[in-house]
Amino acid sequence: MPQSKHRRKGKQRPRAYQTAPPPKNPVPSAPWVPALGVGLLIGGVAIILAGYLLLDEVARNWPIFGANWGLVGGFAVLIAGFVVLTRWR
Repeated sequence: MPQSKHRRKGKQRPRAYQTAPPPKNPVPSAPWVPALGVGLLIGGVAIILAGYLLLDEVARNWPIFGANWGLVGGFAVLIAGFVVLTRWR
């Protein structure tokens, strides 16, 4: 019966599938990204407050959201602000 090859004792080379790729340095974001994100957050809060403070007959008679247009629009702008801030590096 043939003998199997003898393995080397000591340090073994890591296999290609076992090594992690070298870490990549992320590219810093543009300076307008945090400014836009914070502006959208502040704008979303302002829209929500305006929806509560400025309720009038025009806002109550909107066909889609009725009197909740301030909440819907404000939360949409807040979500957009959070999405922009996730791109900030």
